Amino acid sequence: MKSSKLLSLLVAGLLVSSLAVGSAAAVDSSPEELPEESEVGTEYEATFELTNLFDEFEQWTLNGETELTNVTWTVVQYDQAGNQVDQTSTDGQEFNEDINIDDGTSRIEVQITGTTPEIGNLSYDPEERFTAANFTQVREGGTQQDIATHDAHHYTADSKEARNAIDDASTIVEESGDSEAESSLQSAISAYEAGNFDNAISLANRAEDEATQTQTRQSFLLYGAAAVVVLLLLGGGYYLYKSRQQGPSRLR
Repeated sequence: MKSSKLLSLLVAGLLVSSLAVGSAAAVDSSPEELPEESEVGTEYEATFELTNLFDEFEQWTLNGETELTNVTWTVVQYDQAGNQVDQTSTDGQEFNEDINIDDGTSRIEVQITGTTPEIGNLSYDPEERFTAANFTQVREGGTQQDIATHDAHHYTADSKEARNAIDDASTIVEESGDSEAESSLQSAISAYEAGNFDNAISLANRAEDEATQTQTRQSFLLYGAAAVVVLLLLGGGYYLYKSRQQGPSRLR
């Protein structure tokens, strides 16, 4: 009885797993050019390649979305020989492109250019990121499947300076194990996430100084302990040496 119930559960689990796998889009999206970070307000450009276009459906619509502003999408379709089949350009934060196997399309190249968006919520860890491109496969009737989302870190000159100061302090604070320095570091992170970058830098520098002082004290203590050990060894050796020298004279 127990074995039959276990078998039923296993079959049900496999069925659920197969349905979950089937719900994922087979289309592949890989970045050909995707900058990992960009300063707010500067131009951002990325290029993506989409392949395995017709593993599931022979006709569908490619939808693309982004958080960039002042956006232009350029979508180029190629056949198996690498010849251009079609090219379109669209302005705006979203585009739709019809994909049909009858056109001879084998792969798609999507290029996006735009302006790096403002930071909505400041976060030290995880770092602030924006959606450079999100691709979705849309079928007739409205059903859709996610293909991929590509994102990147964005920053301002002030936020980057503060983040670098916290990064530098974090390494030293962790090595020192000093609780006071750790407290200052956490205050620096809180100031960063509140947008008080000058205060964050000041607190990070304080944390680094406190950690450095702790490491210096630890070094002095370590060297002092080593010196004591050396002196004890020298003293013990000298005592042993004198004892051996005096031993035979008493026997005479």
